[in-house]
Amino acid sequence: MEEFNIDIAHVLQNRDFSIIQKLKSYYSNIQTKIAAKVEDATTYKIEFIEKKTQNDNKISELQQEVESLKSEIDATDLQQKIVDKKIANIIEEQENLEEEVNKTKSRRNSLSIEIVELNEESKKRKEEKLLKWKSIKCACQTYKQYLDFRIRLINNKEQEQIKVSFFINDTNIKDEYFVLLLNHNDQWKVEKIHPTLKTEHLTDFKEIIDFSKQVEISNIIAFLCKLRHIFLQYYLNIK
Repeated sequence: MEEFNIDIAHVLQNRDFSIIQKLKSYYSNIQTKIAAKVEDATTYKIEFIEKKTQNDNKISELQQEVESLKSEIDATDLQQKIVDKKIANIIEEQENLEEEVNKTKSRRNSLSIEIVELNEESKKRKEEKLLKWKSIKCACQTYKQYLDFRIRLINNKEQEQIKVSFFINDTNIKDEYFVLLLNHNDQWKVEKIHPTLKTEHLTDFKEIIDFSKQVEISNIIAFLCKLRHIFLQYYLNIK
């Protein structure tokens, strides 16, 4: 803001009261600038509050999803304890029946088969528990960086399928940008990317995955971030 110097002695001696008009103009200019600053600050505050409210709502939703996954894990733990108890009871019963092996051979064979089945079920539940823990960690890290991700778990018999949808907050392009991933023995592979990437854009993933060989993804978080960036830069505005 410019400075305004007044020689009071000069004004009084020469009765030059034109300075009053200059003071009025100067004061009016100051008021205009202050009003503009106040309006800018008010607009910024309103936008900040709206953005913060949106982020708070999204964080609340994510926390609910995490709590839901934790509840599923707790349920899995309970089922695991039940299975372990069943195995312990069957083994105890099998040991007691060994004294009458000639009379109970058929029963023992049946119990042995049941133990194998229960052990397989126990192993499967342990694997599901580990996968769910990894899903929680992955979801937390990803959502913290990009609030418009959505991860959906699709269980298959031999492997796990994950669908990651991008830009879900934009209803005009809902579910148009996504990737299907397969997880088998803790190894991630790409099953499908929609929309299909152009060949020149596949090279951007060279440090993460070699699409020509379709090998495992070295860093799943880096892959998702890179894919979102490419969608945003090359594909989002051309549809």
